[in-house]
Amino acid sequence: MAVLATGAGLFYTGYGPMALKDRDTAQLSPREAKGQLDDTLRAAMGAISPPVAYLGGVYVVDRYPEHADGEPSLLSRAMASVTLRTKVAPGRIPVLLDQMTQLWGERCRREENVVGYEAKHYTDLMCPGRGETQFTLSTVGSETSPFVEVRLTAQVFTVRYQPEKGYGPAPVGGRLTGHEAGPDLDDPYWSH
Repeated sequence: MAVLATGAGLFYTGYGPMALKDRDTAQLSPREAKGQLDDTLRAAMGAISPPVAYLGGVYVVDRYPEHADGEPSLLSRAMASVTLRTKVAPGRIPVLLDQMTQLWGERCRREENVVGYEAKHYTDLMCPGRGETQFTLSTVGSETSPFVEVRLTAQVFTVRYQPEKGYGPAPVGGRLTGHEAGPDLDDPYWSH
């Protein structure tokens, strides 16, 4: 009975056969992932000129689904993002896109969508970031707003799982809660 209990304990804490395979599959440790995420965001923030202010940031960790045998996965996708506090006029979005393309190179890919009755306009510029990261500059604007919301995101895949709280403080500013008012700082260049 003790052997069965020990086996079940190992199974559910990441030492079963599928989880042991996950250990070999993980490309990054959580520490390495955090370093690459932060490095990618710092590079992107440093490339925006003139500089802007940020509302804050957040880490999000999505654990992969459990294995077919019920074992918890030891793999995850980790993401870090920061949101601009500076108001950005729609006419300045091409400048942001150009600055990010200059930083990350010609392998960037752009996607645009217009959705809903308010005609929300979404633009994503996806580029390879530092190390294993994927960088995305996302903008959301609408016909009813004179400004565009801008978010910088870096994500890595196949990271050994660790909860978000293990990634430490937000990449910049305070941790976003989702209740922030949005961009509220006027800038002589970006806001006009």
